[in-house]
Amino acid sequence: MPYRAFLAYLTDMTRRLLILFLLFSTAVWCSAAGKKYKLYLVTFHIEGEETDNPKMITPVKLGKEHRQYYFSKIPTFTDNDIAWFYPFTASDGVTFGAAFQFKEHAAQELKAITLTNQGKLLGLRCSDAPLQAVLIDRPIDDGIVVIWSGLQQRHLQEFRRRFPHVDDYKPKTGPQFAKPE
Repeated sequence: MPYRAFLAYLTDMTRRLLILFLLFSTAVWCSAAGKKYKLYLVTFHIEGEETDNPKMITPVKLGKEHRQYYFSKIPTFTDNDIAWFYPFTASDGVTFGAAFQFKEHAAQELKAITLTNQGKLLGLRCSDAPLQAVLIDRPIDDGIVVIWSGLQQRHLQEFRRRFPHVDDYKPKTGPQFAKPE
């Protein structure tokens, strides 16, 4: 094979390899760019400030006076942090409330967040329900957050499908207390 023919062959082969490499890298990049967005049933958000980055907060009007509050767009806790739930009828007799027990790691984080954010609100966003909020007035040591009202029957049914009810909950570890001797 003459030298010029070899260079032409090599150049042609290099060109084909480069095109193949570009096509492959574009395919990989496109598949990585199409990450699925995880939809959560329940998210908890800490109250932010009006002066925070506008891309990181969302304005919400709460209460009878429709006072403006700002909550972080990034959830502090999600479905993955809930161990069990306990539903109950709210004091208004029309809506429902629920208590959520957080898993151990999330309960420790909740304690730290409530210790440093006393006086702020912790908001709960549940699928299509309006944001509900509770005032952080003390550190939460037991890992239980209670939403007192504003949930509908369909929310409780969704919770039942996603989380164990407190009566059905079985801890993954052994007994919490030693047996008496």
